[in-house]
Amino acid sequence: MPPSNPLSTAPLPGTKPAHRAPLWWAAAIALAGFADAAYLTVDHYITLPLPCTILHGCEKVLTSPWSMVGPIPLAAFGVAFYLFALFAALYLATAPALSRLLARAFFGLTLIGLLFSVAFESIQAFIIRALCMYCAGSALATLLLFICGMFVLRRSGHEFAA
Repeated sequence: MPPSNPLSTAPLPGTKPAHRAPLWWAAAIALAGFADAAYLTVDHYITLPLPCTILHGCEKVLTSPWSMVGPIPLAAFGVAFYLFALFAALYLATAPALSRLLARAFFGLTLIGLLFSVAFESIQAFIIRALCMYCAGSALATLLLFICGMFVLRRSGHEFAA
């Protein structure tokens, strides 16, 4: 029976290698998201060629006032998010025993990322009225991380609403 304390660091019951598969998937997805966000961050500072073949609004989105928080491009926050998700997933996947606290924290991180992605995609569609394929790729990566986070949380014995 799992401890009733939601902040417990007691090992999770499902620590078999197969139970860690969502964490390995999360690490791979976070690495892809990091590459996407890093490319956009570097493009912001040194103007790389930015082909936009699928959706034709990349330049409009990436040069809009909505693409910055003060002097920092949103993609730089994406770099930090994906690095944190990558290291958290790798740590959880290789830790001798998973902890409920870390499983909840990982899920919380992915939930926050998903909420920001929904907000950013909504701003693109309804305010800027253009879509960026790199941003859409990042939103997809964040959605997949969230799904992995749900699997990690479920295997930790917690309900999603808890």
